[in-house]
Amino acid sequence: MRSIYFLPFLLSTLCGFPALGASYHASDFMLGDWAGTRTQLHDDGVDLNLVYTNESGTNLSGGDKHAFAFADEFKAGAAFNLAKLINLESGHFYFAMSMRGGDADNLNTQAGLGELHQSLEIYGRGRVTRLSEMRYQQFFFNGDLELNLGRMNLGSQFGGRECDFMNLNFCSTQFNKQSPTAYNWPISQWAVTLKAKVSDQWAIKTGVIQHNPSFLKTSQGMNFGNPAGTQGMVLPIELQWSPVVNTFTGNYRLGYWYDSADQADLILDDNNNYRVVSGDSARMHSSIDGEYLIIDQQITSFDDNPARGISLNLYADRGDKHTTKIDKQLNIGMDINGPFASRPKDKWAVAYGYLHVNNRLSEAVQAYNELPTTTTGMPLLSSEHTLAMLYKVQLLPYLSVQPELQYIYRPGANSDNSNALVAALKIRCNF
Repeated sequence: MRSIYFLPFLLSTLCGFPALGASYHASDFMLGDWAGTRTQLHDDGVDLNLVYTNESGTNLSGGDKHAFAFADEFKAGAAFNLAKLINLESGHFYFAMSMRGGDADNLNTQAGLGELHQSLEIYGRGRVTRLSEMRYQQFFFNGDLELNLGRMNLGSQFGGRECDFMNLNFCSTQFNKQSPTAYNWPISQWAVTLKAKVSDQWAIKTGVIQHNPSFLKTSQGMNFGNPAGTQGMVLPIELQWSPVVNTFTGNYRLGYWYDSADQADLILDDNNNYRVVSGDSARMHSSIDGEYLIIDQQITSFDDNPARGISLNLYADRGDKHTTKIDKQLNIGMDINGPFASRPKDKWAVAYGYLHVNNRLSEAVQAYNELPTTTTGMPLLSSEHTLAMLYKVQLLPYLSVQPELQYIYRPGANSDNSNALVAALKIRCNF
């Protein structure tokens, strides 16, 4: 039996990534069943997969010039059912690597759009291979208590959302953008999380997540240990509610996070003067915090098929007022899964995003602009608004093509920037 594991496991470390929690069908993979080997591995407790994602886009209007950019990513890993493998009941182990590529500069930079969030979310954290997940999961008391321990990223545990949209406004965990110490995929850090179900509809989750900026270095991408540089920890807590509304189960989450790492004040120096005026060092804060709210509720189905229907979603958060440039965010969206009977696996979605720049920043800018020595003033920033629409075509069980349009009003929250229209395309293949 062991001899059949070696080659697939070796391949998984290069090009596999498990669809965690998903039902298994060999037809969902481009490379199929490997002459029965893949199904045998699954039955024995080992799931392997390869996912390739390519995102490309261009600005049809806005920015300093027209540009085209692309970014791509391979996800690599394996999922192990420890109950099947070593008789450890309700135990699992997950391993994943990521390899990002594409242009050196993102579309926002190449075209000079000035956006607060990128139009191609997969870009970033270096064109390198990284260890993105290495965690042990254990359930206790018939699944009512869940423990995760190891290397993981914030969005896989707290405040995570689907990442169908390419515009970063609507993708994955957002409060990591309010806390510069909270890193999301593809960065992983040491963490422990604990989730307790208190009823069929209610659960509470908390954890301790390391903050170590050394993991951002490209040279540390495949460091399986703990490089020097830990500065603090992120302590999130999330209340989860899963009500059943007209037979449809909803997903409601209210979260709070506390970050113990020292952070620089957005505008003030050690003497409580505006840094942009004095030029002195920033005042430091010993901690920062924030909150977030997530609502995702299906409201109807088509042809009595719960997999097809309309869902409404909302995301809102508040960043730390002392240290964060974007202090408030709001997303509202609608998803239509299986919009046509002939296309039951397609998806159409629209979303609106609002990003608010901290008013304290405008206070400092205004003080700078009023200095007698100021010859060229800085713009006062307010808010950025984004409208996005996508249609995902599920061409084959393992292949999807998704065009997307994004309209960004007042990019960078700066009225001097031209409004931008971006066309993007995502291609995803599951090997």
